[in-house]
Amino acid sequence: MIANKKLFAGILIIAVIAGAAGYNYLKPAATGITATGTIEITRADVMPKVNGYLTGLAVKAGDPVQAGQPIAKIVRADLAAQVVRDEAALAKAVAQLQDLESGLRRQERQELGATVDSANSVYVKAKQDFERYQSLYATGAISTQQLDAARSNMEVAYSSLTAAKERLSMGEEGSRPETIAAQRLEVERSKAVLAASKVLLEDTVVISPLGGLILSKNFEDGEYVNPGAAILTVGDMSDCWVKVYVPSTHLGLIAVGQEAAVKVDSFPDRVFKGTIKEISQNAEFTPRQSITQSERANLVFAVKVKVDNSEGSLKPGMPADVVLK
Repeated sequence: MIANKKLFAGILIIAVIAGAAGYNYLKPAATGITATGTIEITRADVMPKVNGYLTGLAVKAGDPVQAGQPIAKIVRADLAAQVVRDEAALAKAVAQLQDLESGLRRQERQELGATVDSANSVYVKAKQDFERYQSLYATGAISTQQLDAARSNMEVAYSSLTAAKERLSMGEEGSRPETIAAQRLEVERSKAVLAASKVLLEDTVVISPLGGLILSKNFEDGEYVNPGAAILTVGDMSDCWVKVYVPSTHLGLIAVGQEAAVKVDSFPDRVFKGTIKEISQNAEFTPRQSITQSERANLVFAVKVKVDNSEGSLKPGMPADVVLK
């Protein structure tokens, strides 16, 4: 009797196990297109624009950063000195332009006026001497040579007076328009040179182009770096997606904006909400000529599924299963 009960219990257990296995085998599969991919995020390398030694690099892998946040500084004393030099050159050019545009100062005008008066006095005396010498020459009191000397003195005095008047006139009129225009161009050139120097100096500050978490750190404070070297790699954890490949035969069943369910092994009991963000326009793994239907089925298209990672649970590199509903 006991043996029969044990036999019956064994048969019942086997039946239950077989029924469960049969249900798992025969239960309806989840509807939709299933594909496998890897969690990816937007990444950006933090790179300097100038070469030099790093200083102020205090962040480490895993630290959060903001877009535009200063990460480190490149030590370049020569660039700072270059800015000072170009600022002085601009100040000099501006001062020279102001001097040309302002014209004569009061003291300079008085000096030129006094020069004219002095030259005029010399000329008046030389003219009077020549007129007197003419009278003396007419009476035979002086020689022709003395008369010619008096005439020469008068002509020299007149030339000096004319030159003094011209200098006064030029000073009152101011600098030539061409000279002022050339100096204005020099001021603009100096401004451009200074702006370029300031840009180079600003480039010594290394900033993060992206907000997110620091994924890797490749240099330490005090090391020498060249332009374009990746000091850090930053990842935007909120911009998360999975790239999967869908056969061409299923391409008509999906569309941009379509919902998707994403599951990862690290969270087996959770389903992350996804949306088809992009469907590639070009097939991959394409044979040159698709002769048969089976060959056409080998064509696949890349599909980018954006995943809601507002909690930051998903990490780049995690395998993920995607069901396109």
